[in-house]
Amino acid sequence: MKINESLVCPKCNSKNFEMKHEATYLYTYKIDTVNVDNEELENLPFLFDNREQTCFKEFIECNQCGTKYPCSFNIENQTVDLTIMKKAIRSDKVQTPEFLG
Repeated sequence: MKINESLVCPKCNSKNFEMKHEATYLYTYKIDTVNVDNEELENLPFLFDNREQTCFKEFIECNQCGTKYPCSFNIENQTVDLTIMKKAIRSDKVQTPEFLG
């Protein structure tokens, strides 16, 4: 789905959404204990070593009711994969839904 296509929230019928990418990072720093006097043990010098992403979530959030819909962003192609949202909407209209959850 193109990002600029119209979306409607199935809960409140709003068309106002925000795309969100929430991420957690682990930062590693090297501590320099070689060039430290015993008197300076309270404040040790350190140097940035690495940053590693440990997890992330991508979703679209309705600005009116706050409902979050999981999706995948492809910024280069300006597309959003809303497969989960499409199946959830379609399951509201059928007797035996294909998707629960």
